[in-house]
Formats: sequence, C-alpha cells, structure tokens
Amino acid sequence: MKLMMIKTYFGLSSLLAPEKTGKKSFDLFQKVRKKSVREREQDFFNEARAFKVHCDKEPIDCFELGDPNGKLVFLVHGWDSNAGSMSKLAFKFAENRYRVITFNLPGHAFYKSSSTNLLECKKAFEAVIDFIQPKEVFSVVSHSFGSAVVANGLASGKYEVDKLVFLTNPNKVEDIFIEFKEIIGLKKKAYKSLVKHTTKILGAPINTLDVATNLDKINFDRLLMIHDKHDAVLPYQNSFDINSDIQNSQLISFEKIGHYKMLWNEEVVGRTLAFVQGKEVL
Repeated sequence: MKLMMIKTYFGLSSLLAPEKTGKKSFDLFQKVRKKSVREREQDFFNEARAFKVHCDKEPIDCFELGDPNGKLVFLVHGWDSNAGSMSKLAFKFAENRYRVITFNLPGHAFYKSSSTNLLECKKAFEAVIDFIQPKEVFSVVSHSFGSAVVANGLASGKYEVDKLVFLTNPNKVEDIFIEFKEIIGLKKKAYKSLVKHTTKILGAPINTLDVATNLDKINFDRLLMIHDKHDAVLPYQNSFDINSDIQNSQLISFEKIGHYKMLWNEEVVGRTLAFVQGKEVL
C-alpha cells in the first residue's frame, strides 16, 4: 500500500512539476531503511574495538578485530545493513590472524542521519583507509552496494591492493536509477531532472561511478566475485559482465545462497578467506 501511494504521488507530481519532482525523488533515493541490529550481528559489536574517524557529515563508526600486526583486510557492508552483517567473515579472518577493519556506512546503523549516497560512502571509505595508513598492500571484501563503494573509493590509485572480493555487486549506476524510476513511477522529464540533479552533486556524469569503469583504475592483484545466479536484489549479469571485461578476475556462481544469506554461508566464507590467502578457489 505504501509503495502504491509513493508511485501515485511521484507519477502525478512528475506531470505537474517535473523539475521539482526530480530533485525531491533524489531525497527518497538516498533514504536508508534502518534495521535493528540482529543478535548474531550484536556479537560482533560486543567484541570488536570501536573507534571514530572524522568525516564531513558525521564521524564514521569504525571497528577493529583480530591481530593488530596481522595482514590487513577491510570489510565493507551493503545498503540498508551494518558492519555486523559482515561478522561471520570478520571472525573467520580474525581467527586466521588478520587485522580486520570495518565500519558502518554513513546514514546506516547508529548514525543520526538516515540518508546517504555513493559519493558520501566513497569519501567515508577513503577517510577510513587514510586514517589506518596501510604500510603494505591490503585486501578488501565487500557486499552488494559496498562493492560500488570499494570500486569508487580505490579508483584514485593511491593504494596498492592485493585481493578484492565482491560478494555480489552492481555495475552500471544508470541501471539502478532506471529501476528506481520504474519503482516510484517517475515520468521522463522528472527522471531527467533527477539525473541532472545527481550529476550536479557528483560534479560528473553518473556513469563515472560505474563499477567496471573504476575497477580499471585500481592497482590490484586479483578480483573474486561470488554471485547467486538467481539473486533477487542485484542481477547476476552484473558480475558476469565485469568478469568478461576485467583482467585478473574470477566469478564463482552459486544457486540458493541468496543475496543476504550468503554472508552467513560457510562455503562462501571459506572460499573468500582462501582467495584472500592467495589460494586457488573453484
């Protein structure tokens, strides 16, 4: 019922005031659905060392687990989630003497704000890396929207990266905007206004945020993508296309691991760890 009301509202207002509606739809596009921290996620927050990193909007909630002198791995969660969603991975890496650093994306979990966008999240990730000041190559494991954050955050080429693992990922940002347009019933002129407004905020066209485009700019050793062929949130085709375009990449296809449940799947966690350790995974 709520979605129907939203679609009716934006459909009508698109016809009456397309420019204003396009800008207003951007506010909805940035809205995060904050969810309660689940019990299995809370264990991570109870055990990890919390610290803050300064950023433009609010200080970033950061967490550290494992061996302070171990090899460094960053974990980046997805949209509408929190750092604890990566806890099974975090504990597994910590058990293997890695230094695990993760954080809540802006607008998620415990922040006052409940909205954000890819640009803000990219800046937050950059701020966390700069705060840690890695002295050696490091690896990054990300989920869903977090994979776009990682691709954009590392695209400056400032750091040399060892392994990248994308546990599902978007690719073309325009595809996400078009899907959003269809969901809320945005008409053509209002959609153009949305894209124009977004481009102004970014200072560049939205296709500059595409995952494959930014991967080309990163100095990394190897990329592993794990994706369910029937993922209902982010199409499997995203990973298939990137794997076709990017050198040093590997795609492992699954079925029935879902989009969110995969983060708690023993086989997914095991293959992720093995890949980051430099082992061959199939």
